[in-house]
Order: sequence, then C-alpha cells, then structure tokens
Amino acid sequence: MGMRVAVLLLVVSVSLTEAAGCIPTTSPRCYKNSTKPDEDFNCEWDKRNSKENQTHTLYIWDGKETILIDVNTDNGFIPLEVLGNTRKEKDIWVQTQVGNLTCNSRKISVILECLVKYSKPEITSMKRSAGILNLTLDKPIDNKSVLYEIRWRERGSKWQNATFETEDSTIQDFYKLHLQKQTIYQIQLRRQAKLQPSLCKDSLHTLWSDWSPVVDVPLEISLPPVIRWAEKKWTNGTREINLIWDEPPAKESAGGVEYKLNITVWPCKKNSTKETSTSNRSYKTSITYSEARISIIAINIVGSSPPKEIIIPAVKYLSISDCYKPSYITKGNKICLEWYKLENGETRTSKVNKSSKNSFKEIEKGVEKFVRHYYFLHTMSKKHHKTVEMCPFYSEQGAPIKGPGNVIITELTHESAVVSWLSIPVAEQRGFLLHYLIWISGQGNTTLHKVPANETSFRIKNLHPGASYTIYIAGKTIAGRGPNSTVNFETRLKELGLSQQDQTILSVCVVALLCTIICSVAVRRFRSKLIPEVPSPVIDTAEFIGLQNQNQSQMTEEVHEFVLLLRQDLDKPSENNTREQSTLLQGFGLVVFEEEDEEDEEGEVADLSSMKSCCYPNPSYRGQMLHLPEPFHMTDSTLKDNDTESTYRNGLFFETRITESDTTSL
Repeated sequence: MGMRVAVLLLVVSVSLTEAAGCIPTTSPRCYKNSTKPDEDFNCEWDKRNSKENQTHTLYIWDGKETILIDVNTDNGFIPLEVLGNTRKEKDIWVQTQVGNLTCNSRKISVILECLVKYSKPEITSMKRSAGILNLTLDKPIDNKSVLYEIRWRERGSKWQNATFETEDSTIQDFYKLHLQKQTIYQIQLRRQAKLQPSLCKDSLHTLWSDWSPVVDVPLEISLPPVIRWAEKKWTNGTREINLIWDEPPAKESAGGVEYKLNITVWPCKKNSTKETSTSNRSYKTSITYSEARISIIAINIVGSSPPKEIIIPAVKYLSISDCYKPSYITKGNKICLEWYKLENGETRTSKVNKSSKNSFKEIEKGVEKFVRHYYFLHTMSKKHHKTVEMCPFYSEQGAPIKGPGNVIITELTHESAVVSWLSIPVAEQRGFLLHYLIWISGQGNTTLHKVPANETSFRIKNLHPGASYTIYIAGKTIAGRGPNSTVNFETRLKELGLSQQDQTILSVCVVALLCTIICSVAVRRFRSKLIPEVPSPVIDTAEFIGLQNQNQSQMTEEVHEFVLLLRQDLDKPSENNTREQSTLLQGFGLVVFEEEDEEDEEGEVADLSSMKSCCYPNPSYRGQMLHLPEPFHMTDSTLKDNDTESTYRNGLFFETRITESDTTSL
C-alpha cells in the first residue's frame, strides 16, 4: 500500500513539474570514438524543452558514489579520470533545471568501456570495372577491424543491405560490390566497433556510426575526351591556345567529372610540364612557337578515362627571308636552344636536339652539310616562356641536284603558252632556292626569264604562229644552278576567222539589238494600254447591195443636158444640134448616160452591167451634190495620153479620155 502511494506521488510530482514548465531531456548517449583504453568520453542528449535559461547536470552513479558534471549545452565532455573504473556498470541520467524546477531523464545502466562509436566512414576511392565496384575506405582511428553495413540501390528504388568485416593491421579497408552493368547506383556505409563479447553482451552497447553521405556511382569512362584546339594570336613570342573538349555521356558523368591537363612548357628540361585540374570543359594557355604536347584525362568518382594527347605543331617552317628575330635576349634569362633536322626537307624528325649552353654558331658548324635544319631560341623569366628567334638554316649550301619535275605546256595558242612544273623537293635543293631560270629557244632566238622560287607556272607571250620552241627550266641557289628540265612544243596556226576581240564585239552588238527589239515591243504594249486606238469608220454593208436587187420603180431623177466644147469653140454661137450631142461628146471621149423616166414592163432599172465606167453611184446619192472644182486645166505636164477621169453629177457619169494633143477645160 505504501509503495503504491509513493509511485502515485512520483507520478503526480512529475506531472506537476511538466505542467509547471520543466520537461526532461532524452536519456544520455555516452561513448568514446575508439577502443583505446585511455580515450575520453562524450555524452549527448536531445532537448525537449525549448525554453531558455536551462541548465543540465549529468549524473553518473556506480553504486557507491555519484559523479556530477554540470553542462550548459546538449552534450558534455567527460574526462576519463573522473569516471573511475569504466569496465563496471554505471547508472547515468540527466537532470534539467528551469528556474526553481528540476526534472530528470530516464536512467540507463551501461558499461562505458563497451560504448564505442566510430566516426562515419569515408570512401577514399572507387573503381568500377566489368560490373564490380571496388571500394577503398578510411580506417578507424584505432586501426582495428570493423563491422560495416553497406546499402545500395538504383536511383528511386529500395535499398539493399549487406554487412562485411575488415581485418586489423591494414592501412585501409577494402570491399568489392557486384553491380549490374550500365546502371547508375547510390551507396551509403556505416560501421561498428568489434567489442569484447565476454564484457559487452547487451545490445544497448552496440553503437553504429552515422551513415556516410549518399554517393552516386556512375559508369566508368571508357573513351578519352574529344578535344579541340584553336590558335588565337601570336604575341611577343607566345601563342594563345584555346582548348575545348566534350563531356562524357550522362551515365559516366553522374557525380561530376574533373579534367586533368599536362602541358609542355619548357623544351630544354625533361618532363617539364605544367599540371592543372579543372571541372570546366575549356582551358586557355600560352605556349612558345615550338611544338607543344598537351594531354588530358577525364576523372569521375569511379575512375579515369584513357589519356588523350594532342600535338600542337610548331610555327610553319619559314623561308630564310621570313626568319623570326624580333627581340634581343635579356641578360639573366634562362636560354633554351632547340634544333632538328627536317626530314625530306619539310618534316620534323623525332629526334630534337636541345641545349641551354651552346650558341647558334656552335650548333651551325656541327650539323650535316647541304641539309636543311630548323632552330628555335627560347627564353624564360619568372616562369614566363617565349620564343625570341626561329629560322631554317644550312651549315653549307650547294646547287640543286635535280631539275623541276613534270614540265607541261597548257593554254596553247598561236602566240602564247603556259609552262607549268613541280617545284624541286627541298631535300634536293641543297640550299635556299632563289628563283627558277627559264630559257625559251625558237626561231633562231633564245630569251631568259627569272621566276620567283615560290611560283610553279609562267606564261610565255609574243610567240610566232606554227613555230616550234624548246623550253629549259632550272633552279638556282646561292651556290649555283642545277640541272635543266626540257619540254618541246609547237604553237598553233593563226585562225582566219574572227579574232576573239571581234567575236566579243559581235556578241555585244547582237545582245544590244535583242535588247532594242525587246524594249520596242515593250514600249508599244505599254502605249497601247495607256492610249486608246483610233476607231475605224464603220460602213454599213447594206448600202452596197447590188442594184439589181433594189426596187427602183419609185426613183426618179432629173436629167440635164449639156454640151462640152473645146476652148476654141467657146466664142461660137450655140446651135440646136441635140442630135449631135452624143456624137460630139463621143468625139471628146466622153460617154453620157441618161436615166429614163419610164420603167420597163417588169418595174426594174435597166441593166447596168454594160456600163464601161468602173465606178457606180452610191445608192445614197439622193440629196447630195457632187461638186466639181473651179475650171481646171489639163496640160501636158500633168496628164498623159489615154488618161481617163470619171465625173459624176446629178445621176450622170462622165468618163473623159484625153489624148496628148488635147486640152480640155470645164
């Protein structure tokens, strides 16, 4: 009965204490970081009261005495010397004080020697190959064997777990994990100390470390980086080089990729390279004018790619006239002289001579005669490298031993031709070629021309049509000229047709004519659209219906009789010879037609088909008057023999025939 009352009072006391504002912490978690016997301990707990001005006291009771440690934070450091025997079981709890109120956490009974919590493991390296992931882990601080728990999963899937143990006396811990190929994984690890089983039996003493951060496991990088470079500019003996490369595929780049570059910077020192690392995919650097080598590898968390090396060639081999000698050498600077033989006179050999002591005059005497070499002179000051001289050279020059090759004639006409050839190989020039000599022989004359050494063709002019010529070509150095190369040809006969200039002029004229015609047609069409056409008179065709089909029964005409006389008869008195009127008119070549008043029995007009006149009266003649002009004169100058003229008046046709001797007046 008394026990029940005590428990009830404790419960009521705790409840009143919590209600008043004192909330106890969690049970303390005490441990040391290794299995070393002289290791100090740490204790930590979680606050459940957010109020400020709290104080915490750690109580450790070993059955005889209580150890009090005042702590103002949520963890406390416990020196080993105050704990006494750590292999003995002890009770530990935390007392929290808020103002005048105090409250205690739940007590735990532990053996401190068994409470070991390692730091979370760190993956120092990973190698993935053929579905196997090799892990290298850091060793605990005491270098003891450890129990590990590893878990892995594909992204977004459930974790898979496994445990493994490591051995003592090793610098690092290792583990192999089998994974599927072509799949990205995530992994985590934690570890636990291996304790004495006779002393540490309770599971309460099993403390795992915190989990390591989640790490992405990409695929291994199988191919070297694809790198591109560009030479930007030459400045004061250096070249600016821009490097750009591609990122590996996404499955190989998971978790990030870093790139490591090695750049040759000083030719005269073996293995003198500049190493740099970057996570970018571009890099800028400066190199000298000589050949430079740059290697790059891509590194991800599981390994590195095969290396990729690029060679940036030296500045193009210059001729003797283009030697680069821009500056002088400052005293105190390091000097590097680099020279080599040009294979075939054009290609750098694999063997490159280097010296930081010899002068150029010394090396010039020691190289092979009649063979082209190339040299660079570099300087270095405060790790700044540059080229101060570069030039091809011969220790001694000779004449070419071979003439130009493949000499041919093209563009042959009656007065000109083009001769082409292949340049003499550098190895057979045996010196710096000055120019080519060309002799043109034909028609009893020989002419000489000099062509620059960098040209391989020449146009020959002022030749004779249908003539034979011989051409000789040879190269010349400072030591003399070499053998000749010969070619023969014959010019074409001059064509009798139009010359090229005449054909051009004719073509231009034809084009101009066509343009004129096209423009004229276009202008006419344009004008026809703007200016309307003048309408032509409309004549009623009904007026020209044959007289035989017309009813003339109602038509009446008034007939006038007149006499046409000669001029000399105008003064004579008129006579009544009506009968002779017809005869008189006929004598002058006139025919008189009179319209009868009476109609024939059928009521039709007399047949006019027998008329000799070529003209017929207009059917619409009524009410009209055909006027003759004023009396006119016909003279010999205007009228000829047998000329006729027809006249119509009041229904009469007069056909006048005039002879050469007649003169008629009306």
